[in-house]
Amino acid sequence: MEKKVRVAIVGCGAIAERVHVPDYHACPYAELVAFCDVDESKAVSLAEQFAPGARVYKDYKKMFKDGGIDAVSVCTPNIYHGPVTFEAIKAGCHVLVEKPMATSLEEAKKMIDMAKKAGVLLMVNQSQRRFPAHRKAKEVIESGILGKILHVTAMFGHAGPEEWSPSGKWFFDKKEARFGAMADLGVHKADLIRYLTGKEVAEVCAFMARLEKPGATVEDNFVSALKFTDGTVGTLSASWTVKGMDADYIILHCENGSLQVGLNPEKPVVANLVKPKCDIVFPLPEPYSNVSWGIDIGGAFVRAILGFEKPYCTGEEGMKALEIVLACEKSALTGKVVKLSHK
Repeated sequence: MEKKVRVAIVGCGAIAERVHVPDYHACPYAELVAFCDVDESKAVSLAEQFAPGARVYKDYKKMFKDGGIDAVSVCTPNIYHGPVTFEAIKAGCHVLVEKPMATSLEEAKKMIDMAKKAGVLLMVNQSQRRFPAHRKAKEVIESGILGKILHVTAMFGHAGPEEWSPSGKWFFDKKEARFGAMADLGVHKADLIRYLTGKEVAEVCAFMARLEKPGATVEDNFVSALKFTDGTVGTLSASWTVKGMDADYIILHCENGSLQVGLNPEKPVVANLVKPKCDIVFPLPEPYSNVSWGIDIGGAFVRAILGFEKPYCTGEEGMKALEIVLACEKSALTGKVVKLSHK
């Protein structure tokens, strides 16, 4: 086997613990060599569990200065995605950054430009691309059985980040998160709409509200109307106040019927056709792995570094999803329709 890709983790919270680190640990081409978190105990805990002997840091700049790292997962609060990525690229490291990739388009563009100049890979963890239901949905759409897509409805909601990351208080603090549910959840569907349909958003009109989360300085609910460059329309919503049900779905209304993805957990991908009139329940492909969520984002990143496969979400793709979210935020704050530039 070739020399393993030496991987570091910056930010040792829930997403690192539950997804990134287990994925790297299971990847035969990866070696976890360093863990960094301002709460050193979190870094120590992950190192002891997955990579005894790995270096532990509180300061990511010192970690990169010490060297011996080929790639890094950036799993910090949102406002640090850019700064950590900049330091990683300066150190010659490939970067897998959590979504949203940055807090502004200027920051995202700088990340992309720096990575190109340095000759390193920049990927964004828009992980919903890798879920079995979405992989099957893309296959169904590309088959052409539904015809032209006329209307898109996308929603992602749950009871709030405190439900799965009890220590993640930063989610509710604008100083560290920059956004609330709109970017935490909405950016997933903003990316997924583009990925599944191939459509680009031309204009948005949005509203956001803080309805329930005590002490939060970011929105916990968000809804937007989208107009695509081909003239078709849709909606994109996100919420941290959904209880008693699953709300992680996308519905495509098309010329020949509709495609429901994630609306019914027992039938994750269903096409309701009109000619011939029938419902087709599609079987899902196998998960990419039997680890964690089965999406193998760490393995995919490492294999892309080695040239074994293409990146599942490039920096450029991640920036386009961020652009939609930022346009929605601007619309909600100004009360005006906002056009996207697509430069």
